[in-house]
Amino acid sequence: MNHSAPAQETAPRFAFHIDRSLSVPVGVQLRGQIEYGVACGEIPRGAQMPSVRELSQDLGLAHVTVAGVYKELGQKGLLTTHPGRGTFVADGQGNPARDLAALHRAVERLLAEAQRLGFSPEEVAQVLGAGLSRPRPSGRPLRLAFVGIFPEATRFYVDELRRQLPPHDRIEALTVQDLLDDTVAARVSEADLVITLGHREAQVRDLLSGPPVVSVQFIPADFTRTALAALSPLTRLGLVVTFEDFLPTMRAGVARFAPHIDHVQAVTLHSPGLSELLRGSDVIVYATGSERVVAELPSGTQAFEYRHVPDPRAVEATLLPLIEERRLHLSAQEQERIPDAN
Repeated sequence: MNHSAPAQETAPRFAFHIDRSLSVPVGVQLRGQIEYGVACGEIPRGAQMPSVRELSQDLGLAHVTVAGVYKELGQKGLLTTHPGRGTFVADGQGNPARDLAALHRAVERLLAEAQRLGFSPEEVAQVLGAGLSRPRPSGRPLRLAFVGIFPEATRFYVDELRRQLPPHDRIEALTVQDLLDDTVAARVSEADLVITLGHREAQVRDLLSGPPVVSVQFIPADFTRTALAALSPLTRLGLVVTFEDFLPTMRAGVARFAPHIDHVQAVTLHSPGLSELLRGSDVIVYATGSERVVAELPSGTQAFEYRHVPDPRAVEATLLPLIEERRLHLSAQEQERIPDAN
């Protein structure tokens, strides 16, 4: 009888693709797909990446190319390598954690005060139980900041986030460029929590001093997917991206939402072939940050943005709990600073 060997734990498979018809270097394509995957949650935080050897073989790339991409993303704080274990997506060390020690100290103060007033621990437990059964106020308002890349898109993201955030919390829209101003960076460093894009988390944390920095996942907006699906199969579609890193990823996204379109060409915003692409396309889909192409379109050419939005499911499941943990942590700190009545 043959006995199969025990299954070994392997890294999850991610659908990376190298488009050799593009002028974008293969290493840049791979780096962009990893950054986009983390930002959109397709590559989870803490996930193990394929080894350099595995990815080199799968994509037909030189070992040094993949190793260079991993090294660059490691320097940016997006990947981390553990000798003997492999390479992993950074798990977001800036996420606020619950300060259970502070909670224990608050409970001890409560018990001590109750004892001074002549109440037993059982009576305290009864009062706490009754209090926990009643609706609780949400706590003090938090001052939040969202840091994006492009001003108009960042304001749009913040408007979307406001729909799900507690109404008493305030959130400010800023860009990475804004944080290069020391005065702005100092002000934002006083925020209770800073939110940003997944692949910008380490950069934003380096520009600030003090507040926890967390990220939220993004997905293509409903109107983007709908507009792509509504295109005629005969459409000559042109794609314009702001950063060449994301050209393969955007092309793959368009293929996912408009698989019926056969004629698709793509260039970067600063490509010498941009004017020719605009003249030869019926519809232009441009990435966030490439809005200026609208003013350069020939008469009759349609255009719309390949816009992303914060993933409502990720906001609900991940971001909102982090915000409430931060609120609890700050409330406990403030209670620590209140002097004893005696």
